[in-house]
Amino acid sequence: MNEFLDEADIRLFEDMKIRNPARYKVAGLGNRGISEGVVYENWEEKDFDLSDIIKTKGAAVVFGLDFGYTNDPTALFCEVLLKKEKIIYVFDELYERGLTNFKLAARIKEMGYGKEKIRADAAESKSIEELRQLGIKGIRAARKGKDSINNGIQFIQGFRLIIHRRCCNFLTEISNYCWDSDREGRKINKPKDEFNHLMDAMRYGLEEAITGERISF
Repeated sequence: MNEFLDEADIRLFEDMKIRNPARYKVAGLGNRGISEGVVYENWEEKDFDLSDIIKTKGAAVVFGLDFGYTNDPTALFCEVLLKKEKIIYVFDELYERGLTNFKLAARIKEMGYGKEKIRADAAESKSIEELRQLGIKGIRAARKGKDSINNGIQFIQGFRLIIHRRCCNFLTEISNYCWDSDREGRKINKPKDEFNHLMDAMRYGLEEAITGERISF
């Protein structure tokens, strides 16, 4: 009953209904609870006043971008990081398919983030350069190193995530971002390649929050 779902989304949920009924009850039907084997359990959905949060001493506004187009959405993650308090406030998002770089630049500006520093997927160096030429001057590539995904996950797991109710796509992803399984059904130390667009964007955006040369996103 969600008019924003496209055919690819519907196929994903229909497949989930068959393969993972328990998970479908949460992600597909909207029942309370979390999916089995989720990566993040350290979060809550809550309304908050952004203007109050950014007044906190040491508050850092962070943006991360994961590119998509036809099958995968382009995902922009927006948060306030309180590193000392170990809290992440997720306050806004962009989650759209079919965005050219020209349209993406326009959307970022419309949202009021055209002058912000944005960390984006390093695999899309051409798109990053095009966005810079289109006026998104603060965009730069996130580093990707060995074990970057698990290092990023481990870092984020040490924080309390408070997610604004309007970030419905982020809430859907974090509720369903799960560890993968081997052929015998045992969980492995690798997340599934689904419900991960804003999850990846979150790791990219948080790159500068981690010090040291060996850890990167």
